[in-house]
Amino acid sequence: MGRKESEISSGIGELTICHWKRGNSERKIGEIVNVSKSTVHNIISKYKKTKSVKNRPRTGRPRCFTEREERWIVRKVIFNHKTSVVKLTSKAQQSFNESAKPETGPEYLEKIQFS
Repeated sequence: MGRKESEISSGIGELTICHWKRGNSERKIGEIVNVSKSTVHNIISKYKKTKSVKNRPRTGRPRCFTEREERWIVRKVIFNHKTSVVKLTSKAQQSFNESAKPETGPEYLEKIQFS
């Protein structure tokens, strides 16, 4: 697994490419845009490959519940550990207006080692 790189906004990427097309050096562009020259180099390389500076969409399935909603579920389990998972999931659906299958609850609780 590689290192997590923070994403650069498309505005900075477009500004970088604009300066690059004018013939400015990577170091000079980095000073103007206030990013490192290696970041400028990566933006230019990405532009050369894809002809775009937009960030690619992420792979993977979107989360069913947000972190806040998951913390809510944990609090409910700690408060009353005898509540069935199906009831817990249905309460979460009602509280957050989310559509989640009843199987989602046990999978999440197993993930956080509550089962």
